Amino acid sequence: MGQRHQLFVIARIKGRYRQLCAIHHQWLYGHTALRRCRDTLSIFANATIRLPIQQELIAASKKDDDFWLDRDDDEKNAHVPFPFIMTCLVMGSSFNVDGYYHGVSVEPFYMAYDRGNNNNGITVFDITELDDVRYCFVDFMGMESEREVELNSPLSARIYLEAYYVLEETEDEVGLLPLVESFEGKDLITLPALRETWPHGAWDRHSPSSVAGLGSDLDLADPPDLRGLNITNVPGDSSATMANAGAPNVSVEGKKPKILRDQAMDQLLDLLLDPSEQDVPTLMAEAEHLHDFIPKLRQRLYNQASVLEPSGANIVLLNKAFEGAAIVDLSPFTALTSGHLATLVARLQKGHGAMEVLNLSNMPDLTESDLELILDIGNGSETLPITAILLLETPKISLDFVTHHLGNHDVYHSELFRRALYKPRYGFSDFYRDDRSLLPPPLQFDAPESISRLVLVGISTRQSCEVQYRLEDGKFDWNRMKFFSRKVEDSTMTYINLSLDIPLRAGKTMQSLRRLLKYMPRAGLLFSLANCVTGTAHCFATTSVLEDDGYSVGPLSQTLYKDRQRPGSLEEESGKDQYLKPGRWAIILIHEAFDSPDQAWADSEAEKTAFKPMKGVRYLLAQAIPKADSSGPQYLIVDVPGYIEHISKDVEQVRKMQTWWTQASSAFPAGTGYYDESDAQAMVDRVYSKEGFGTEGPV
Repeated sequence: MGQRHQLFVIARIKGRYRQLCAIHHQWLYGHTALRRCRDTLSIFANATIRLPIQQELIAASKKDDDFWLDRDDDEKNAHVPFPFIMTCLVMGSSFNVDGYYHGVSVEPFYMAYDRGNNNNGITVFDITELDDVRYCFVDFMGMESEREVELNSPLSARIYLEAYYVLEETEDEVGLLPLVESFEGKDLITLPALRETWPHGAWDRHSPSSVAGLGSDLDLADPPDLRGLNITNVPGDSSATMANAGAPNVSVEGKKPKILRDQAMDQLLDLLLDPSEQDVPTLMAEAEHLHDFIPKLRQRLYNQASVLEPSGANIVLLNKAFEGAAIVDLSPFTALTSGHLATLVARLQKGHGAMEVLNLSNMPDLTESDLELILDIGNGSETLPITAILLLETPKISLDFVTHHLGNHDVYHSELFRRALYKPRYGFSDFYRDDRSLLPPPLQFDAPESISRLVLVGISTRQSCEVQYRLEDGKFDWNRMKFFSRKVEDSTMTYINLSLDIPLRAGKTMQSLRRLLKYMPRAGLLFSLANCVTGTAHCFATTSVLEDDGYSVGPLSQTLYKDRQRPGSLEEESGKDQYLKPGRWAIILIHEAFDSPDQAWADSEAEKTAFKPMKGVRYLLAQAIPKADSSGPQYLIVDVPGYIEHISKDVEQVRKMQTWWTQASSAFPAGTGYYDESDAQAMVDRVYSKEGFGTEGPV
């Protein structure tokens, strides 16, 4: 059953198209398929996440031919080799902050385009060139649509949509025409690219459309130049933007003749990089007056990165090349020792202080001891202004090390992204029956400002309306409400208490909460706590330091995201895992009338009761504080501005962050915001039992 659809990501790697990941969507067709395609295209084309995508493309270029073989291997089937790219695909195809969510399931990354359970075609994305991400739809067997389209051919958004609707006759209640127009200027994947990706496909067998005007778009887009396309670990431009810092060059064979100025610059760079040159300081002083010296120097250093000698002179050149850069990509410099990298990072941090993002990805020999030295861990590294560290494809850096030492940073680590994306043991049609024994153990991030727990409290319509659940002043009587964690009854309050296994610094916490409080009231399934959990996972993952105010991609929380794969059995953690350690923080979300599909229905149910339910979401932040008599905890309860005051000593930073939050919260829907009721303390006491306070273990 369902409107089944698969989505794929491909790219040209070392001269040949390869498939990078695949997912199954159980209900995707028509205009919804176009919307998910459009959102996914926007994610892959987003300059703020270009660097991690490029790092995984570089990793793909290092795989041998055997890696790409279709093999009946359970361990390989469960593996997600490019987890950041997969996360981008999952985000775009399953979630939108305007209120859309539908679960998807991971398929083997090499699954053929025609091997999925399908009745509504497939969507393919080509990310070879991130400045020109391409797409197409394909019908390979005949879709359950109103009209036929040509089989085994790349289809444009318009042609795919016209298989389901007559655009000229359809009342445009869902914005079909503007939706089609949003694809204008987006290039299609060509038939040769599809044939090269899946050489055993039936690409030479086409069926003519039975309806005039419907067919394929074989000739509508020019194919990329395939003569000499190669991805190398060489950044292009020198400006410190996500669009090009650490970008692999995609270059076509053939060179333009150099002008005299370029020849002179090459000679200057040759002298600077000559180990025998004795007058480097003088040359440097003169070269700094040339407006294009820094970009040219950086490009030359990248060109020679793998053979650059680990010398003090070269460290000076690297320091000059990255001077003032916000994003520093050191991943190509594999010949440098950890000591030289540590010296360079220290100079960039303390000398100029502009570095915010550090990339050490694709360094397979980088050890935890190396990283301790490079980041000066244990000697104030937690106060350094680096906000994000990329450690994709660094197998010797464990997640245990990341959680204990890098909790104050946004961390891009392959295993952190992979945790929520393992392949279900059962088939695609049974992805809800996932086996929890496959889940990795919970993570705990050792960072005082990081949020360690999430609690979602659901108040039913009956509880909202009836006097028996209220105190004399109208506040909720939490002691009269029964708390259950897995089922909903009229006389019980449902809550879910979960640990958060992703780093949530103060800035990301603010952005995530803002996105969450805007999303949940719009979501049609707000009354399902299971969907609220998944929505929370997506909202936390779509905000990142790499973009201050907008959409980005970070790791999905495994504890939040994978629980949604078992609807009806949301299992809270038990025993010592439920408690909030002294000094740690929790986000508590209160959903009033969460079991009401819409406000009108809730209001009609409450006509004869004393109180009116509000279908909304409110929040508070709680910190556990020990009492002097050791009788148990008391809880500091604050809003976001109060939280910022407690975790930051920088007065100017506090002022800026509080101003940002005030402006952001002014756009929240009615009934959404801080839970500033006098009964908040009693509610937190009910959620967090005093008996387990201070228990060691996951927080």
